[in-house]
Amino acid sequence: MTCSHSPTSPEGTDAEADPTSQTAANGPITIYKWATVCLPFDPTRGANEALDCAAARSCPNPSERLWDLWSKEPGRDWAPAGSQCLGAKETPPGTTRQPQVTPGLVLTALRRIGLPALQARTQPRDKTLVNFATIFYAEPQVFNRSPTLLGQSVDVEARPTSYTWHYGDGSTATTSTPGAPYPAKDVTHSYTDAHVTVQPSVDVTYSARFRVGNGAWQTIPDTVTIAGPATSLRISEATAVLSGEYH
Repeated sequence: MTCSHSPTSPEGTDAEADPTSQTAANGPITIYKWATVCLPFDPTRGANEALDCAAARSCPNPSERLWDLWSKEPGRDWAPAGSQCLGAKETPPGTTRQPQVTPGLVLTALRRIGLPALQARTQPRDKTLVNFATIFYAEPQVFNRSPTLLGQSVDVEARPTSYTWHYGDGSTATTSTPGAPYPAKDVTHSYTDAHVTVQPSVDVTYSARFRVGNGAWQTIPDTVTIAGPATSLRISEATAVLSGEYH
């Protein structure tokens, strides 16, 4: 991996002369340090050694860079405490006593954990008719997790808020509801070409909130969209069939 110096690397990442010597009124405390993901962690690395590399550019937002956070408990070695995508204006401190759990940090954890993908379900199932209002629906659930971030228990709740349907024939639609099985017809689509097999799918967009410990809930301003798997749906043409005896 080739790295180069970034002119917008966050400042203030110099380690203190002996950060492990910090103490509070009740004794030694856990300390934290932001570090570049481009090189193995070194608590003595200064701000001028902050690098920009492919790993640092792995954030969903191209203007952000990924940083690792390391912690050191009294009497223990430095250990990884998480990572976060930060913009140019979000300058991570070098060593800090009480880093805050931010929406960006929780969002990074959510992406790492992975939110559920949804399958696009149809009625009729597997095979439908041309020029027929085929019913589409999904079966979403609220996603709850309680990861430990920066040594603190964090409750995270993610709810589906919108659905983008890919019908497999080049057309799409976005709805605020997941649809429902028959007799509901909340989300339907009619195909115009028969004797083809399409691959419909649905992308679900989640909005999330979190709270640290028993604190107040905080909304995460950004959303996460998860693409769902494709399913096969055969489009057929109805054929009239005579039955019974005629004289």
